[in-house]
Amino acid sequence: MRYALLDSCDPVRAATLFYGDAATLWLDSADTDHPSSRWSYLCIAPIATLQVRAEELSRGEDGFADRADEVRAWIRSTERQRIAEGPPFQGGAAGYVSYDAAPLFLERFQSRHMPRSDLIEFNLYDTLLAFDLEGQKTWVMSAGLRATNAEEDDALADAKIAEVLTRLGDTRRAPDVDVPLGWSHPDQAIDYVAAVKRTQDYILDGDIYQANIAQNWVASHCDVSSAFSNYLQMRERTPAPFAAFGHFQGRVLASASPERLISASATGRVVAEPIKGTVRREADLIEDDLAQAGLLASEKDRAENIMITDLLRNDLSIVCEPESVEVTSLCRLETFSNLHHLVSTIEGDLSDDKDGIDLFKAVFPGGSITGAPKLRAMEIIDELEQRPRGAYCGAIGYVGFDGALDFNILIRTIDHLPTESTLLAGGGITLMSDPVGELAESELKAERIAPSLFRVGKKA
Repeated sequence: MRYALLDSCDPVRAATLFYGDAATLWLDSADTDHPSSRWSYLCIAPIATLQVRAEELSRGEDGFADRADEVRAWIRSTERQRIAEGPPFQGGAAGYVSYDAAPLFLERFQSRHMPRSDLIEFNLYDTLLAFDLEGQKTWVMSAGLRATNAEEDDALADAKIAEVLTRLGDTRRAPDVDVPLGWSHPDQAIDYVAAVKRTQDYILDGDIYQANIAQNWVASHCDVSSAFSNYLQMRERTPAPFAAFGHFQGRVLASASPERLISASATGRVVAEPIKGTVRREADLIEDDLAQAGLLASEKDRAENIMITDLLRNDLSIVCEPESVEVTSLCRLETFSNLHHLVSTIEGDLSDDKDGIDLFKAVFPGGSITGAPKLRAMEIIDELEQRPRGAYCGAIGYVGFDGALDFNILIRTIDHLPTESTLLAGGGITLMSDPVGELAESELKAERIAPSLFRVGKKA
């Protein structure tokens, strides 16, 4: 592994120069006040691509197993030199898994909805920029790989780094394009309230304890420049610790996610951090203190968080060492750019016979965006939501050459497809939920991502 270390750190400027290149992925720790926001990564010029298309759903878990082995082969193909003092991620496989891919992970789950785009895309990156937001340094790194099974070539690595440094000298500015996306609302408010009430009927019948129900907005397609410009505006309005902008073959993803799905260190230490419980931040300090106190005291939000924490604890127990899984923080209040959330932390040690891909399979889709029990909650979601979720509630992140991984949950996300752009927002429904209140919470989340939705009233 070769690198150049720069005494500057401007991820936005660098992303502006590369976002138009196919398969560029910006893992953007935009909320610099959050404790998880030290590092951002700009992954460029991949040497291999893996896509899973909708027609592969028929293969179920067998299809996932084959593709998982391909990613494992990428990671294990060559021993990589690791820079000891360098960033946590120094190259590997990075990309997304859409929620629509869920039948590949849970064979008993089948959706009635036909996916509108690819299910999974991962790219193998040997060249990337790692931004140390705390130390104000930029690492330009390359392993100098020509193919997935090639040995490192220092001369090629130096050439790739030199090309990046040349491009960083470009004075191009970020696109200043304010393109209104023209959102429409196929899921009318009355339909969402009815879906919440139907979910509560299922809870009363004993099918589930809770389910995460979302509503959907749709806009016309926009090109990648407009999508990037909109993303920069989004990250300014609502910076998030697990944000991302990805220019993939079948879609462009723009996410302001506050939530980590799962992470694991190279030594196998696993961390999951589900979010359940939301309240708006208030400009007045006294009102904001009251909002925080109300969230911490909310029986409904605490119950919701505890149920999902227990679900994730069980998921981790499948792949972690016995008795290593523990809840290290329960229902703590975390403050983000515009909202307060209740967050819990579950940790464990990955079993010796399991790897990061086994871990991802065990927890996907995340319990905080499905419900409990997971399978039945997903069946109810599929019944009540009228369109496929697409990338929403999937995950985006990386698996490093050293086996470490880190993935978000794709909430607060615009999914730009070839024919349309979609935005979904929702929340966890319990027996204590107020259907009209749940509608307001989902609209609050959507408004932070696309304020134009509510400029002319709730009919947008």
